[in-house]
Amino acid sequence: MARLVHLSVCPHDPVLPGAGRDGRPVSVEARRLLDGIARMREGLEASRPDVIVMAGSDHLCQFFFNNMPAFLIGKAERVAGPPGYEQRDWGLATYDAPIEGQLARYILTQGFENDIDFAYSDEFVVDHAFSVPLNFMRPQGDLPVVPIFLNFLAPPVPPARRYLKVGHIVRKIIEEWPENLRVAVICTGHMTNGVGGPYMLRHTERPESEWDRIVNDAMLRNDVAELVAHSSWEEMYAQGNNTPGFLGFIFAYGVADGAPYSWHDYVPSRAQPLMILLEWTEDQLNGGRT
Repeated sequence: MARLVHLSVCPHDPVLPGAGRDGRPVSVEARRLLDGIARMREGLEASRPDVIVMAGSDHLCQFFFNNMPAFLIGKAERVAGPPGYEQRDWGLATYDAPIEGQLARYILTQGFENDIDFAYSDEFVVDHAFSVPLNFMRPQGDLPVVPIFLNFLAPPVPPARRYLKVGHIVRKIIEEWPENLRVAVICTGHMTNGVGGPYMLRHTERPESEWDRIVNDAMLRNDVAELVAHSSWEEMYAQGNNTPGFLGFIFAYGVADGAPYSWHDYVPSRAQPLMILLEWTEDQLNGGRT
């Protein structure tokens, strides 16, 4: 049987990988985030995974408002990206790794048996929502990946309780895989965040919102019901048009299946939008049973 050995939520801010590059100044908060990600990368390494399941979004790179799956399994031969314009505009490194096709198809078909009708694709390019966390967490690109696309952008977006359920079912399916396999899950998402419009640079004046504080307090108490209650589309969208990316956190809490996180950092800043890092160790995920 497969075993979940690591779970983390890593930011995908495309500016963060360039912090300090070519002698550029690094804010105290950006350094704290990079150090925290390095800590999670070491935790991933220590968990000795055989495969990474990566859950992230698509920023209208290939899916658009007229054709947006809610939940999609990528089952091409490789996970590769980001697209050229993201490499050019942000100086992002590429990521290219094989996809674990058997596990991808197993999650897809067993999803049908567990009331999740995943879409699927054999043709896609991952954008920075995948390439940035993967380059942060496993820069070697030596492990096979199963990409799971989550819709955060295009209404109608499923309710938060659905993301929680899908995360829970993905874990259940992983643990029912009939062979010995050590599986790590990496998720990504947003706290208060806006792209374009009046919210885009709000963090430069107000690094955290009341919503951020309420949600972080619920995380500190591992109060998943409260997290879901504050994750309606309307409440999140009111904080900025990218804040519904918090549903990536809800998916992660579904994978955790009630286990409290092992490590957490809450980093408000005037230099970049507020970010939270979360990590669950193998021991924490399995009720103290290593």
